[in-house]
Amino acid sequence: MSVVHRFKGNISQDQYAWDGIDPLLINTEEVHDVLKHVLVGPEDGAPNFIIRYFNVPAGEKTFYDQHPHEHGIVILNGKARVQINEDFYDLNPLDSIFISGNDIHQLTNIGEQSLGFICVIQRQD
Repeated sequence: MSVVHRFKGNISQDQYAWDGIDPLLINTEEVHDVLKHVLVGPEDGAPNFIIRYFNVPAGEKTFYDQHPHEHGIVILNGKARVQINEDFYDLNPLDSIFISGNDIHQLTNIGEQSLGFICVIQRQD
């Protein structure tokens, strides 16, 4: 069954929210105050993929990570530096990234505003 989650945030005020989506606040020793929204996922009946939106505060970063599944990422707002293995790339809104499975990766917010990006992954069951 198809599902629609309407945007209810305010882009000009850097507020991202969708009807029916409860964000998960990620706070660990490594990652601080990152919001993760699962926009399309298993709860929606998506059998093969998951679409997520992440919001990373200024000066913060995502996990330094490595795993078998690949990522497709589109930067929506803010500025990022992405590490892919030993290489680093500075990114702006609407830049996209493909991260291969098993590549080491991390996104760091290098701007003065929050960093927001869409991330698509294969469903992991």
